[in-house]
Amino acid sequence: MGKPRVSRNRYVRDYRLVETVDSRGRIRTDYEYIAETYVFLKSDREVRRAKRRVWLCCALGWIGCIGAMLPESNAMRTLWIALPFVFSILPLALLTGMALQDLRAAQPFEHRWADRLENRYPACTFLLTALAALAFLLGGIGALVRQALTKGDIAFLAGAGTLAICACVCFRQRGSFGTRKNG
Repeated sequence: MGKPRVSRNRYVRDYRLVETVDSRGRIRTDYEYIAETYVFLKSDREVRRAKRRVWLCCALGWIGCIGAMLPESNAMRTLWIALPFVFSILPLALLTGMALQDLRAAQPFEHRWADRLENRYPACTFLLTALAALAFLLGGIGALVRQALTKGDIAFLAGAGTLAICACVCFRQRGSFGTRKNG
């Protein structure tokens, strides 16, 4: 039974240092990936379609997020409604970063990328879905309790609903990004 990987860089064993001497006699140190490579389980066509959906949903999610916060609304002034919505920005930013970086990796890719797609992507999309849906639900409850629905509240509900739907679509795409060892 091996030691558990709890180090700061758990992928350090996936690389080997290569030292070379340049024309001036200086030693240059570079790294070389030596671990197994990974590929997607699904076909290239299915993965491309899922990537496009995720990119589109990230863009629409940011539009919904910013559109919900810009107009003055009672929902964004009520702490128990605004907190879940504001906290949903972090998973949205992480998801956008993964969409721009991890999903653009060419196959075969490294162990670190496979772990991000297998572990971080589903957790991030689930948290984003839960927080955005909670904000939408609480915004609706807040409007019913106050018995007043301003234009800002309508914009908040539209933005939170858009974000929740986009997050749900991204969560459903998690099966398209399953990976396996190449070979």
